[in-house]
Amino acid sequence: MVSWETIASIATAIGVGIAAWQILQERKLAQTAFEDTLDQQYRTIAKEIPVDALIGKEIPETKKIDAREAIFNYLDLCNEEIFLRKEQRISRETWQNWCSGIKNHLENPAFKEVWEEVKTNSPSSFSFLEQLEKQGFKNDPCNWKKTHSIGSLRAFLNLIGVA
Repeated sequence: MVSWETIASIATAIGVGIAAWQILQERKLAQTAFEDTLDQQYRTIAKEIPVDALIGKEIPETKKIDAREAIFNYLDLCNEEIFLRKEQRISRETWQNWCSGIKNHLENPAFKEVWEEVKTNSPSSFSFLEQLEKQGFKNDPCNWKKTHSIGSLRAFLNLIGVA
């Protein structure tokens, strides 16, 4: 015969299991919502980039200055996304999609031109994007060694005119 204590223990274990499952589901929903905000930021920036730049064609001279600013903002968003993946705040599936998109955009002439200008004139200002590029877009940032880059901070402060 099964005692009431045994039944209570089993019920408690089931309750704990259900609570853990609910917490996991809530965490996944929160992460998806967070990733969706970054997707929205991308869509907002992408609307400012001429279609020609997005599909790898030459940008008309009249649109180059505005496109340059929007592409710079895109590079900044990419750098943030890479940092967030490094900190494991972005899911593996989402990261794989984003990484592929980043790589594809940086192969387009307009993006490549702005990216090269940034690397030349403000080295290390987008250190996470630089590292991803140096690794051929193959290594997942969440597997990168955990370090804090003082050089990147100095480059950022120089860029904004504080240091």
